[in-house]
Amino acid sequence: MKYLILCFLLLFAAVAGAQELVTYRDSVNRFSVGIPAGWRIIKNIKQPSIKLMALAVPADSTQKATGNFNINVIAEPSANPDTIIKKLLSYTSLNPYFRILDSGSIVQQRKRMIWLDEVHKNTHATDTVFASLYVSWADGKAYILTATAPVQMAAQYKDLFHQIGSTFKTGKAIKHERLKIILPGNKPWNKIMDSEADNLSTRQYLPPGETIDHWTMLLHEMTMENARINDINLAIQNFSNAAAGQSPQAKITILGKENIPGRRWALFKIETPEFPGGKAPESQLFYVIQGKQSFHAAFIAKHEKTLSPAFVKTWGELLRKGRIVEE
Repeated sequence: MKYLILCFLLLFAAVAGAQELVTYRDSVNRFSVGIPAGWRIIKNIKQPSIKLMALAVPADSTQKATGNFNINVIAEPSANPDTIIKKLLSYTSLNPYFRILDSGSIVQQRKRMIWLDEVHKNTHATDTVFASLYVSWADGKAYILTATAPVQMAAQYKDLFHQIGSTFKTGKAIKHERLKIILPGNKPWNKIMDSEADNLSTRQYLPPGETIDHWTMLLHEMTMENARINDINLAIQNFSNAAAGQSPQAKITILGKENIPGRRWALFKIETPEFPGGKAPESQLFYVIQGKQSFHAAFIAKHEKTLSPAFVKTWGELLRKGRIVEE
């Protein structure tokens, strides 16, 4: 399955390239933010309150990243953006190199968020840093976005930092577009994967009683957030090329499609009777569709050389009945 997920990402490498920011959503900590395309997400294990770190990837691998930002989530049961900023300033006032350049506030999802631009020098450091801070409060927690760059690069990064801050959303009301498919049977299917990374959301389901090591059918759903294609044939071709790259025996059959504004979808099957190295055969029935905001793909897979007409008819109807919802 990994090559199919990879091709889904590659499909939008050029299509989504025109988008300056891609959406990152943390459903556990309840925030979302736009990350510049090409920036790298890294983990911070030293400070548990830092839930996201992202940095610009330099063109020269021998150089250090310049721009970066992180998001802190801190328990503050009785607070608001003003009291949080006041507390932050009480700490920074101890730094003789700290200076506020500008400040203001914006409203996101009916929540007031305070921002400020400042310059400072960290203890035991020689470089002066330019920073943009965005502070929000929701559900008893303080959310603090801090974006920094060397002060000599402030003019280059200031507008970008403010653009990132303008996408920063917090709290329970984070909804996203999904393709919802009603699965067959009297018992619910087992969800074995539900992940979000950058702007790609993936979910996998198995029939009741089956495991990832022993399955007869597997349903995989993918959503590329805030992505749009203008030709459904591009999606078909991309999945076909990925399958052919894994096995020259892969055969694609288009079962139906529309390719006009407002109705871009396709139903097709990829049947692979054999793979190099003796890997078990696998065939998939695909449904891809462009939503209002995001692009969706779903496929049902079986360890069979071909898909029977009855299987294609039943699952083709189920996939086509899928509805795009906000949840």
